[in-house]
Amino acid sequence: MNRYFLYLVLINMLINVIMFVPKILIEYRFDGTVMGILIAIPISLSLTFLFTKAMSKFPERGFPEIFDSSQYRLLKVICFSIMQFLWFSAGLITLLEFIDILNRFINPEFPKLMILAIYLAAICFVIQLPTERVMYLLEIVLFINTPLIGFIIFKAYTNENISWDAILEVGTHLFEVPNLKVIGTATYVFSGFTNLIIFNRLIKKRLSNWNFLTIFLLGWVSLFTTFFIPIGFNGADQTQEFLYPWITTSDSIRMVYSPIERVIFLFLIFYMSIVLISVSVHWHVAFELMKGTFKKKSSKKQNGAIIALYICVSIAGVIFTNTVLLNTFTSYWMVIRFVVEILFVASFCLWARRGTLSKK
Repeated sequence: MNRYFLYLVLINMLINVIMFVPKILIEYRFDGTVMGILIAIPISLSLTFLFTKAMSKFPERGFPEIFDSSQYRLLKVICFSIMQFLWFSAGLITLLEFIDILNRFINPEFPKLMILAIYLAAICFVIQLPTERVMYLLEIVLFINTPLIGFIIFKAYTNENISWDAILEVGTHLFEVPNLKVIGTATYVFSGFTNLIIFNRLIKKRLSNWNFLTIFLLGWVSLFTTFFIPIGFNGADQTQEFLYPWITTSDSIRMVYSPIERVIFLFLIFYMSIVLISVSVHWHVAFELMKGTFKKKSSKKQNGAIIALYICVSIAGVIFTNTVLLNTFTSYWMVIRFVVEILFVASFCLWARRGTLSKK
């Protein structure tokens, strides 16, 4: 079992709580979310299997190395540019939403730009590190935080205030037909596998079946927890009223004998580092794709220009967006990402197969 691959998928599963994934899924709880989740899991596992199988033909190489000698320069620039936008926007959405959460639930008087400056200082340093060091940081963050978040989720499942009747009520809408937004949002939980376009540099052997079995089990638990636990705490009807259902749910849990009784503060403390490393992973992928778009080795000035662009866009995002606009943008972004991800995996698998057959 390759732990690096599992880390990339696991960080996406954890960060979906901060994204508007629970909000979107709960919005359609009576209109196809349950069926959408059941459809999303096999789709995601199929995409994961096909993509990792294609990438296994290029061990210890990312997309910049694989397409370094490509004859179709214009096509490469276009494809890399689209991927850069998707990965950068994924990190930006996460960052802007978590800043909004901290501002709402911790200190509304603290300037958002100050929070952004603190995060950007760390993120801009991390994304310039070698891929191997970024992975080591990801491993450390997950090693520290995953057991603690797992304990909070355990407390949620065993809480006496959770209403299993509300969960079963939503479950009765199993046969409602889902829309594309629900399926696209549910598949985002598994989308960490796409980070292999850069992090495949660290994968030396073909992934075993245990990796896919583990992802299947973790995906089930993640989607069930993300969607049903807020419903169990807040009710099938009332839960839609909350902008961040899981943050509100964590505030419904108490640890009587803990130094910090309200779980919401522990929850947000743990997620501070998870958001940091999640955004860093996404932006590291975008940064490496930007560097690999052209043949010439990037200089320090070019790297500095890329970082400056990231900072300017982030500042503009904090200044000119609000929560409602961000929620709307995320909903459409999920659909676009889902469609592009299918086309991306299918085209790369066909290209990899064609290239392998031509060599034979």
